[in-house]
Amino acid sequence: MTKLKTLTTAIAFATFGMTATAAMAQQAPAPQTSAPAQQFEQGQAAAPVTDGELKKFVKANEEVAQIRDEFSQKLNQEQDQQKAQELQMQAQEEMMKAVEKHDLDAPTYNAIAARLQTDPELQDRASALQ
Repeated sequence: MTKLKTLTTAIAFATFGMTATAAMAQQAPAPQTSAPAQQFEQGQAAAPVTDGELKKFVKANEEVAQIRDEFSQKLNQEQDQQKAQELQMQAQEEMMKAVEKHDLDAPTYNAIAARLQTDPELQDRASALQ
């Protein structure tokens, strides 16, 4: 259960960061959630998450959690607001690289993260992969 709470916390942080980074990279207004996440939230059938995608997500999320922990410590020690913002941007960039390194894109990562928060079956599958 503790791993699931940690995973959910990491997902929430990473999802927020990934959405912000993706929106900035595109330099265009982006919806707050991706289309697959919106479909799932609206009760429509979302595309199933394959075992391969879930394995990639779990591995990427482990790296994202490490990055989050590393930068959280740095941010807690930083007094300068501008430097803190720079650290946040750097953390988001590194999280994006970690996701891409595992052959996922930000919308797919975010969609899986959103589904994990509300789908007990998917949570069980993800926990089994850890």
